[in-house]
Amino acid sequence: MKILITSLLAFAVAASPLDLENRQTGRTAVVDLAGRQGPANQLVSGILYGTPDTLNQIPDDFYTGPKLKYFRAGGAQLFNVGERGWHWGEYGPRFQSTLSNYKRNAWLGDNGNWASYDIFLDRLITDIKANNMLPGLKIDIWNEPDLTIFWKRPLSQFLETWKRTYQRFRADGITRTIPLIGPSYAGQPHSDNPWWTEFMQYIVAQNVVPDQYTWHILGPANDPVADLQNNVVTMDSFFARYGAPKRSYCINEYINSGEDRVNAANAWHMARLERYNATGLQANWLSTGELHDFLAELVYRPNAQSSYQPNGQWQMYNYYAQSMSGTKLTTTGSGDRALDVFATLGSDRKVRVLAGVRAQTGTWEIELRNLVALGLPVSGSLTIQTLGFDDPGLRSVVTTPRSRGTYTHTYSGGVLRFPVYQTQVDAKTAWAFEFRV
Repeated sequence: MKILITSLLAFAVAASPLDLENRQTGRTAVVDLAGRQGPANQLVSGILYGTPDTLNQIPDDFYTGPKLKYFRAGGAQLFNVGERGWHWGEYGPRFQSTLSNYKRNAWLGDNGNWASYDIFLDRLITDIKANNMLPGLKIDIWNEPDLTIFWKRPLSQFLETWKRTYQRFRADGITRTIPLIGPSYAGQPHSDNPWWTEFMQYIVAQNVVPDQYTWHILGPANDPVADLQNNVVTMDSFFARYGAPKRSYCINEYINSGEDRVNAANAWHMARLERYNATGLQANWLSTGELHDFLAELVYRPNAQSSYQPNGQWQMYNYYAQSMSGTKLTTTGSGDRALDVFATLGSDRKVRVLAGVRAQTGTWEIELRNLVALGLPVSGSLTIQTLGFDDPGLRSVVTTPRSRGTYTHTYSGGVLRFPVYQTQVDAKTAWAFEFRV
């Protein structure tokens, strides 16, 4: 992407062919400088696994830079004898893996037999209390029960498991305060999905409503259902139809295993999540030992004798956490669902815009509206700094965002538009645009 080219003209004064084409084809994302969404709180500073079971193995600054504060764990992919979990009579090591992350073939219910599961819940609750794990803990009752790899029984048996677990935690005088979240389906909310429609009816009928609604967005970019923007509309229809109370959202696994595993798509997801005030945890597509390391692909080291190093994804998260503070500005993604932006106004009077294109190349534009709301004149010029968050992959070292230079734009009518060039060379790159007011 070459931002500093002479075609960056005064788009607000005389519309260029590119400007008109972008607006007609829905390729414009908008930052409304008069709109406010409350304080910026890094809602997307979260990961799935990625923290070693050995405490303090990854230095603290790799956590504190991106302000990582949401972690999801439970002892997955511990396959060795002695580590396989409750079903195998090997509960201890798996709980210890979960505990370390916190510090940093009979099936349950078959034929109405819940005895082993009830014993498991008793033991789990006892250990949570014994290790003082209540502060900051949320219980995700089951992971992706709508996939047969994780749930091998009917939907009705999952719903009974949900109720039984919910009621057991609520019955304890201490654990009753722990937020219980779910359903953490792999599938997104949809009116044709019985796992969702029956769940929403059941939680109302049985009074077992989660404290936070959770699901995963792991589908391809061309699937409109794999888009939080559309999921929120569906959830609103569920609330109206079934009478379920509204709660906050958490997308506790986002980015798919292919086209999304780059900064450009990740920034797109981050913008969506921030707009709808949903917390987000980046999915982790590593396996076995690597699953429990590298902060879900944010850092890397080739062997245990080497030091951890940041990569391009860590640099983007670090900028998002350290620089994009202050007040969230109102934004709108492009109509073609390809470009999205997250924007803040900092106490240093800088506007910062994080932009990402999801799994496409081409040219889009960003429109800055209501410049006068920040004390700028109706017409004039504005100098914008561009940063590129390159993403050469997990096993790389990136020490800083790359400056792509500055450009002074002229504008009128309190509106400025400028292009975003997502070339093949920069197909994985996310962007930050900054200007002072």
